[in-house]
Amino acid sequence: MDILTIITETTKPKQGNKPKYNEAHVIHALLIIQNEQPIGRPTLEKRLNLGDATVRTLLRRLKEVGAIKVDKVGGAEITEECKKALQEWNSIIKIGEAELKSVNWNCSMIMVKDGSKIIEKQKVIELRDKIIKLGADSVLISIFLNNKVELPPKTEEFGMKELLEEIKNSCKTCENNDLIAFILPKDLYLAYKVGLFLFESWINS
Repeated sequence: MDILTIITETTKPKQGNKPKYNEAHVIHALLIIQNEQPIGRPTLEKRLNLGDATVRTLLRRLKEVGAIKVDKVGGAEITEECKKALQEWNSIIKIGEAELKSVNWNCSMIMVKDGSKIIEKQKVIELRDKIIKLGADSVLISIFLNNKVELPPKTEEFGMKELLEEIKNSCKTCENNDLIAFILPKDLYLAYKVGLFLFESWINS
């Protein structure tokens, strides 16, 4: 079982009814449970900013697909199978925040390990358009190459030195061929939606 299968199974409509949570809530919930387990439902409701009935449904569906186990006293915990699935996500995607003062952006940041292979398969403009369709107002895509930041399809360093330096400083752990997408508005669930899209693009590239 992989993470995309878990998310698809947990979010698909049942008896014609679509859940009130989305794919971004599912991956966020799994990461919260993984990092803070065992975790009770009331705490999860606050962290996800979802109502009691919605979180009950989410936990029930996650339990049905074998992603979590729930102890009535202790709370929810990740299963060993889901732990393996999350390892792949955690090795590829990192969600964070950044401030790019030179362009006046206080934004979300999605880092994709070895993500340059995504733009080998599709044009940067197409990738940007797909991210905007997910709900972003503005998107900046950058790649780490030879310890330098590139803004594909072509980086004009003249007048952009400060921005390139800010991008480099925003991702201290980034390495060669990593992709970093900056998006506005700064919204956690939009960042997870974009992260899932980039993760799927990475898997298929």
